[in-house]
Amino acid sequence: MNYALETGLRGLRRHPRTMVLSILTLALGLASVMTMLSLLAMLSADPLPGLSQQLYLGWVDSREAAKGTADPSAGDPEYLWKTRDVEALIAARPQIRQTAVVSSFFNLASADGRKTADSVNGIAAIGPFGAMFGAPLLHGRFWTPREERSRARVIVLGRKTSLRLFDTEDAVGRQVRLGQDLFQVIGVLAPWQPRPRFYFMQPGNPGWSAVGEEVLVPAQAVLEAKTPLISERSCDQGATDGYQFNSVDQNACRWLALWAELQTPHQVQDYRTALLHYAQDRHAAGAFPRPAHTDLYSVQDWLEANRVVPPDVRLNLWLALGLLALCLVNVAGLLAARFLGRSTELGVRRVLGAPRRAIFIACLVESSAAGLLGGVLALPLTLGGLWLVRQQAQQYASMAQFKPGLFAVLVLLALCTGIVVGLVPAWRATRMQPALQVKTL
Repeated sequence: MNYALETGLRGLRRHPRTMVLSILTLALGLASVMTMLSLLAMLSADPLPGLSQQLYLGWVDSREAAKGTADPSAGDPEYLWKTRDVEALIAARPQIRQTAVVSSFFNLASADGRKTADSVNGIAAIGPFGAMFGAPLLHGRFWTPREERSRARVIVLGRKTSLRLFDTEDAVGRQVRLGQDLFQVIGVLAPWQPRPRFYFMQPGNPGWSAVGEEVLVPAQAVLEAKTPLISERSCDQGATDGYQFNSVDQNACRWLALWAELQTPHQVQDYRTALLHYAQDRHAAGAFPRPAHTDLYSVQDWLEANRVVPPDVRLNLWLALGLLALCLVNVAGLLAARFLGRSTELGVRRVLGAPRRAIFIACLVESSAAGLLGGVLALPLTLGGLWLVRQQAQQYASMAQFKPGLFAVLVLLALCTGIVVGLVPAWRATRMQPALQVKTL
């Protein structure tokens, strides 16, 4: 066995041009696949590790009766709630932590108006959003249920916004102007940017932006302060606000996404039943025009329903796999020609007593070494491919990063590729008749 390995490694130095061409061809195919695998792995990763498994998005259909013959299931999945329905369900299940959220841009100013922070990302919420979603605090705390019920003007700022408005990251106790009122800062967030921002997905925007949340604020206090909310909403006919951003007709508009923390399969089933019973009761009372219909999504189900991984990424992966297959066919041909060119040498070894197994192993060692060398060369090519992806004008482009853990995948893929591509040429090399090859000496 050791002799076969040593012979195979020595064989790498013979016919260097075909070996170099084989390595370059494998590197190109491996780099194309690893570039797209790296991107797909990043886009498919858990946006909130350790917490997302117990978060579920619920929905009940409170929309007006359908008109015409339009398919009610067409388009993006529905998920918005009216305020009264959210509050009713939260009150009906006090043992379950729930939060209703809306994402928007906020314009902030210091109390004296000298410094401003315009169009910062933020969340207005009913319930314990920060605690449920694991938003990290640098200083202070989140608001309490009592503060939320009393519509207290309290706010949690991000570190960047705190520095911009107050030149310090600890702005607890300071005041900021939001809408028409002054809000007291009770906490400061550490940098926090789940990607995608799955908890409130705007139409056509899965939230791949690298900009994190800079504001957390109670939703009802925001509305009372006449703060503009720039977000998706779905209103019934006759709603008083239409698309006025500085007000929400809470009786006629759906504008909140409701999340629940469900830690066991029993809680999931119980909550699913509660959603259905609520929808049935509201339909029976005439509040919901449509027949009772509900949905309950896990985070992964919600991401899949919204197709957050762009179809072109998966298509490019299949194209890369096709390129790798083409490279394998070409390398198999190169290795077959390489071993055929050394048929005399292999025949002499057979005549001198080398078994077919030793010839087979030596040839596989050469092809495996070519695969490993191709993998080494594929690493800088993969990094270059990811850099090219990051230059594209796509929201997810900045996600194209190579993680160290993927290097093991690259090495394993390169080794397996080398073995697979060398199987047929190695087998053909063992089938050569040594007597015919020795006659050519």
